[in-house]
Amino acid sequence: MPLVQKLERPDLTLSFVAVDDADRVTRDLKPGEVRLRARRDSHDEAAALAPASADEAREVGAALTRLARDLRAASVQVAATPHAAALAGAALSAAWQDARYRAPADRPELTLALDDLSSADAARLTGLHAGVTFARTLTSAPANVMNPATLAREARTLETLGLDVDVWDGPDITARGMGLLAAVAAGSTHGPRLIRVTIPARGEATHTLALVGKGITFDTGGYSMKPPAGMYGMKNDMGGAAAVLGAMRALADLRAHIPEGTEVRAYVAAAENMVGPDAMRPGDIYRAANGLNVEVTNTDAEGRLVLADTLTVACQEGATELVDLATLTGVKISALGNDIAALFSSDPGLTDRLKAAAQAAGELVWELPLHQPYLKAFRKGTLADLKNSDMQPAGGSIKAALFLQQFVTRPWAHLDIAGNAARDENATGWGVGTLVEYVLAR
Repeated sequence: MPLVQKLERPDLTLSFVAVDDADRVTRDLKPGEVRLRARRDSHDEAAALAPASADEAREVGAALTRLARDLRAASVQVAATPHAAALAGAALSAAWQDARYRAPADRPELTLALDDLSSADAARLTGLHAGVTFARTLTSAPANVMNPATLAREARTLETLGLDVDVWDGPDITARGMGLLAAVAAGSTHGPRLIRVTIPARGEATHTLALVGKGITFDTGGYSMKPPAGMYGMKNDMGGAAAVLGAMRALADLRAHIPEGTEVRAYVAAAENMVGPDAMRPGDIYRAANGLNVEVTNTDAEGRLVLADTLTVACQEGATELVDLATLTGVKISALGNDIAALFSSDPGLTDRLKAAAQAAGELVWELPLHQPYLKAFRKGTLADLKNSDMQPAGGSIKAALFLQQFVTRPWAHLDIAGNAARDENATGWGVGTLVEYVLAR
């Protein structure tokens, strides 16, 4: 959906009404609702209550896109509102559809204009939308199209925007001592990839922010195999990787706003968790990049393994602060549902910055504790330093975060986005907005 400053002859206009000014058509309007008010020869007119907050404006933006689609409108003009950026961002997001695998549809592309959207806000929204779209396109692709090698190729397209992209394959990963990432990928004919994307700092680098994403392009569960209902949709298990790559795509357009002296790096651990002759088995022990030995008790708890090695490498390469995103634990969905991500953090300042970034992006997070006594369950009954699961769902999201914490030596935060990355089988790009706001405000 193109975003422009003004339309000469829009197909659909949206005006805002106050409760006291409601007429017969708009009398029962609810906050966030958009209603068709009149159909004229030249254009259609819609109305909504003036949004009282950015969240209400986002609801209006999504509803406006749905109405425009129903009316087959090709252009929409929106009246002035103090929450124009939030409304436009939601409208852009709602307009996205993955039509790569469907027959061509006779549907016009929608153009959006808002009366008081500044050129600076428009440029920021356009960059952010490019990043969200990139993330959604990656996540939405089926696993027979998106594997570790093709994900790396997609990441390399960011080089055309001036970003530095480095990719390591299986032998390189083994040479770097990343035994956990190599073990997860061992059952697949597609070898693992470690992807690093860098936006160099302007001037001397004083901070290096590492954005780390879980990139399991398909997760069968390995020998701890998922049931059929749980396996369908596991192409979305690389939603964290897509989010960090999408954030880098957005920041490529917005790099002038990255604070001076801040280098941004995205790290993606890409692998398929499959069954095969060389696949890891329950009871196998592997050495991690930081020297710890990990016993695999549950091959379906693979995300924490690939993240552990990648967090270690990011710390070794000088990251001063780390944020990882991962569709990590099903029990997170039981606790917080699909709208809210679980936030774990070792640093109060980083926690506050991420909460503020999520609020600015219109994405919801809720902090959960790193309750250290729970880690004892991963140290009992094993020959290794740690096991990757105690096979008990109680406190599972907390225990997974505690496992990851053993592989970081810098201020770090973990966002468990299980359930957030896709909604009704549609990729959301969740996390791109939060990461972009976090970097730009750093």
